[in-house]
Amino acid sequence: MTKGVLFIIGGYLIWGLFPLYWKLLEHVSASEIVAHRILWSVPLLALAVAIIKPWRHHFLTACSNKKQLSYLTLSSLLIAINWGGHVYGVNKGWTVEVSMGYFLSPLISVLAGYMLFKERLSKIKIIAISLASLGVLYYIIKGGTFPWIGLVVGFSFAGYGIVRKLIDVEAIPGLLLEAILLTPIALLYILFLAFNHQAAFLNDTAMTNVWLVLSGLVTVIPLVLFTAGVRLVSMITTGVLLYITPTLQFLLGIWVFNEQVNPDQLIGFSCIWMGVILYSYSLIQSQN
Repeated sequence: MTKGVLFIIGGYLIWGLFPLYWKLLEHVSASEIVAHRILWSVPLLALAVAIIKPWRHHFLTACSNKKQLSYLTLSSLLIAINWGGHVYGVNKGWTVEVSMGYFLSPLISVLAGYMLFKERLSKIKIIAISLASLGVLYYIIKGGTFPWIGLVVGFSFAGYGIVRKLIDVEAIPGLLLEAILLTPIALLYILFLAFNHQAAFLNDTAMTNVWLVLSGLVTVIPLVLFTAGVRLVSMITTGVLLYITPTLQFLLGIWVFNEQVNPDQLIGFSCIWMGVILYSYSLIQSQN
């Protein structure tokens, strides 16, 4: 196993285990967690960008490009929605549904590529998207619940990926700029909570404060691992390994958090998984 693959697997494993971390903060509102996640990630990202010269160059170039900044403003809003949806879903006991969003996200991206950028779709990808769509439809009609949090997570993450494709800036410098753009909102929100005596930070246990501060580090580490790994392996490998994350989240929801999935919901998931398998197969075939 190459160093690049190990880096990527490490990043995906941490992302997949994120629900365990957010459960430590389930007594804190999702919006406050996201605000702290943004705030405390800025100094760590800034340090990484300052140390690595190519990242510093990308960051400074993006700062002086109005078009890049406008796209980054949009991508920052999408990633904030994704983070908020993820944390909210996990702490509401919907980790399985959150995993659905991440299973669907690459297929949503493929469909968006076809609709927005006129990218070609192979027959296998068409079948994969159709199966996943049928799975979601069946889940909605027969599963007894509308999976809105899964769809929010899936569409926001896919949308984030699409917007970032339009920006010529690497992941870490781009995320730093996104975090900087969101910081005024995050800081104002934290101050608003504090002045209204609604903040958990500095008003709860010492460990709550620690977990909130460390949320920045937890955000940055898997992204650094992913960014380091993606340079060393093919996009095909990156795409196939991606499903480590939602698979772990699904298993955590079932086995650790004891979330219930009825047979009809499982049928819906099965259609999505078949779509995912076909999509992964299409990626492998395209490399041959």
